[in-house]
Amino acid sequence: MTGRHTGGHRGTLRRQVARRLGWGIADQAVSSLGNFLLGVFVARLLGASGLGALGLAFLAYSVALNCSRALSTDALMVRYSVSGKDGRHEAVAASSGVALLVGVVGGLLCVLIGLLLKLQTPGSEAGAAFVALGIVLPGLTLQDSWRSAFFAAGEGAKTFVNDAVWTVLMLTALFIGRFLDFGITAALLAFGGTAALAGIYGIRQAGVMPRPAAALGWLRKHGDLGPRFLVENVVLGAGGQVRTLIVAASGGLAAAGAIRGAEMLVGPVAALLMGVGQVAVPEAARALSRGGRSLWRLCAGLSGGLSVIALGWGLVILVLFPLGIGDLVLGSVWPDAHVLVLGVIVSAAAGCLHVGPSAGLRALGRADQTMQCQITVTTLFVGFAAIGGFFWNAQGVVWGSAIASVLGIAIWWSRLAKAQRVHVPVVAEAATA
Repeated sequence: MTGRHTGGHRGTLRRQVARRLGWGIADQAVSSLGNFLLGVFVARLLGASGLGALGLAFLAYSVALNCSRALSTDALMVRYSVSGKDGRHEAVAASSGVALLVGVVGGLLCVLIGLLLKLQTPGSEAGAAFVALGIVLPGLTLQDSWRSAFFAAGEGAKTFVNDAVWTVLMLTALFIGRFLDFGITAALLAFGGTAALAGIYGIRQAGVMPRPAAALGWLRKHGDLGPRFLVENVVLGAGGQVRTLIVAASGGLAAAGAIRGAEMLVGPVAALLMGVGQVAVPEAARALSRGGRSLWRLCAGLSGGLSVIALGWGLVILVLFPLGIGDLVLGSVWPDAHVLVLGVIVSAAAGCLHVGPSAGLRALGRADQTMQCQITVTTLFVGFAAIGGFFWNAQGVVWGSAIASVLGIAIWWSRLAKAQRVHVPVVAEAATA
């Protein structure tokens, strides 16, 4: 009877975790669709220069989101995923207040950059894009903060609904814009303005009003996490940018395009990774509350499951895409991308094995360890890519990145094992105190 009861309890837990992971994946699909359709709109109506300006604005938007999450909602997911409702409400009010302030500060910087670009080059589309982004950035960071708040509370359905509302509003605005001769400024104002409306709707969903006045207290309270998460997020983003520069310098734009084409083919895996990543830390925190063994099982299950899916999708690419699908999807880029696909698949599958220990270390509150791991792995990533690119052009960059990702598996998992060994005696001592 006890065995059946325990098995049933574990089955219920697995279904609950699977449901919450499902909402994370569904939400990522909606977000990716919105961003993709915005790019299509700009490309079709404004051409290559408009798309380039949008790319620059999105790079700044990505940096601002990484800063906002590191200083506000990352700590929320680590420390309030298993807390009571009242305590979480206060934390959500403070963390969303921090996100709003980061948006304001980042927005002012974007407006300043945009005005400088416009002064340097009158009529600059990039300058107009930065000014427009700066105006709407507070709404974008606020809306993003609700995503983490709902996942921390185990209410992924609310995140999905909020992002769906934003996407519908944005697509409606862009559809109307087709008849009003929208430029890059109007397109970005539509993108961020509708996010602000979704952010206001998030206040109603959460029943919590953001409190910027509590921001300083929040930053002080979680000072052991925020700055380290900030370094980790910045290093992660910078690594990809540096590798792109290495590719362009060593093999030219054609090599960069071939690698981009190969990586586009594993795009579904990347989207799945981001979707699961949104939910991984809260789930790891909940697993930790049930014990170290539960945490380890969850981390292994997340990493192993994602890696198997990545390898399965890679097998589909290797077997079926040479039969004509590759030409259909990538056109003239396919022959150059085809020879890089295996290395990209290995890199993606190995990267999936980093997800579990990263979430586990965050759940343990070991921001120092996640920061060190990220710096080490990113340094290997850039270093091996540079060496490989020097000797073997695009192939060398891809396989250098793959080798770094494989080495990263041992780095991440060894740090998690060590952190768990240190954590268990602390819990035991606290329990007997």
